Amino acid sequence: MPLTVSDFVAVPEDVLGAVLAYSAWLESQGYKVKAEPYELEYPNTPVLKATRGTGEECFYEIASKVNRGRAEDWVRYGKASSTDTRFVVVVANGRTVATSDLAHLKTLGVGVHLISGSEVTELCPAKDLSLPIEFPAVSGPLAKKLATAKGLFADGHWREAYKEACLELEEAARRHLIKRVRAGATFASDKGKQVFYTEDKVSKLTLGGVELAFQQLAGPTQVESRVTQAIARVRPNRNAVTHKPKSAKQAQQLREQVGKDLIVIVNAMRMLR
Repeated sequence: MPLTVSDFVAVPEDVLGAVLAYSAWLESQGYKVKAEPYELEYPNTPVLKATRGTGEECFYEIASKVNRGRAEDWVRYGKASSTDTRFVVVVANGRTVATSDLAHLKTLGVGVHLISGSEVTELCPAKDLSLPIEFPAVSGPLAKKLATAKGLFADGHWREAYKEACLELEEAARRHLIKRVRAGATFASDKGKQVFYTEDKVSKLTLGGVELAFQQLAGPTQVESRVTQAIARVRPNRNAVTHKPKSAKQAQQLREQVGKDLIVIVNAMRMLR
């Protein structure tokens, strides 16, 4: 049910219309929205709290200007949390955000939105404040291949970043297999029956198919054995992030493993260069 004026106690009248419009926008994005939630552990009472089925919690400050102190309080709260926690400052009534404020909030990982009428504009995305990981250091050609994934991660879209990094690993592994096919490599099933691959067939393999092909290499090198292990490690989480976790438990498991999985992906791609 959409929120109404009576759901709010502390919101100033001059931003109440913007709050109602923004809450309606959140609901249209698939969130369940609660007005002015209170918990003992909250640093202050947010204007809105929005949740989704995967355990993501987003808190919103909606005002006519930025309050850095309140944002910093929520960043500390997010860092003390163990689940996906985000904070967004929403500036209402057509007001702008000072360049210094925007830079500061972006550095903190706080999202910044503008709302004018019913139109919402994102100036910077909110990051998962509870996720204490960094994208692995990369350089040279590898940095170029993983630039999209790294950019997504920097913008707080760690699920999309992970999916993109897995795609790059998949592509690198396919290129390696094609080289082996051209060189006349032999492939065999676990029962010893010869398996035949062509360049065209390899180019269409999914990550699971790539893993199987690596497993079927006769006399694999150390690099190939380790790449096989790497693909086997990341593939279940790749499937989960592609098809979206079906429960908060699955989402939490993915969050706990994504940092190390990214290191696994980078190491495997280095070996395949």
